[in-house]
Amino acid sequence: MSSEFWIETPTLKGAHVLLRPTTLDDVEGLAAAHDEPDTLMFFPYGIDSEPPSQRTVEHALASVRQTLTQSDATSGEIVGTTSLYNMSELHGRVTVGYTWISSRARGSAINVESKLLLLEHIFGTLEARRAELNVDDLNVRSRAAVLGIGAREEGALRQHARRRDGTWRTTMVYGVTADDWPQVRAGLERRVAQRSGN
Repeated sequence: MSSEFWIETPTLKGAHVLLRPTTLDDVEGLAAAHDEPDTLMFFPYGIDSEPPSQRTVEHALASVRQTLTQSDATSGEIVGTTSLYNMSELHGRVTVGYTWISSRARGSAINVESKLLLLEHIFGTLEARRAELNVDDLNVRSRAAVLGIGAREEGALRQHARRRDGTWRTTMVYGVTADDWPQVRAGLERRVAQRSGN
C-alpha cells in the first residue's frame, strides 16, 4: 500500500456519519458537541482532557496523530472527534483513540458506523495487520463498547497515565487483527443495520 495513505488524514463517509480531517473551523461545533461535563473524564491528564477550544484543537492539529471530526452525515452537525495515532506502516499497526462523542450520538448508528469506517480504512485502505484501542480500566461504558465491536482484551498497562484527579490509570489494551476483521466487520454491519432500523 502506498505510504501516502499512512500520511494523509482520511475522509470517510457512511450513511450516518462523516469522518473528515479536523480544522480550526470546527472549534465551535466541537464545543457544542461536548454536552456533558464528564465526557473527557477518563482521558489522561493534560490538554487532551480539556473541553474543546481553540487551544485544544490547535494542539491536536500540531500533534503527530491524524485527528478526525465526526459529523452527522444527514444534518452536518458535529458530534465528536476521534484520531489515528501510533501508526507504523512497517509493522502494520494503528491505534484508534482520543475518541469522544456527544451524548445524543452514543449508542446510535452514528457511533457504530464510525468504528466500522475507521476499521475498514485500517484493514482495507492501509492493509494494516492490527488496530489497537486503549481504555481507562474505570471506564466501564467504553470497555463494554470496545468489546461490543469485537475487539479482544489483551492486557493491562498498570500505572500507565495520570488522571485529572491525580490517581494513576491502568490502561486496558484491546486489539483487532486482520484475521479478526472479517468477523468484526460482519458484526458491525449488523449493528449499524439494527440501529438504523433496517
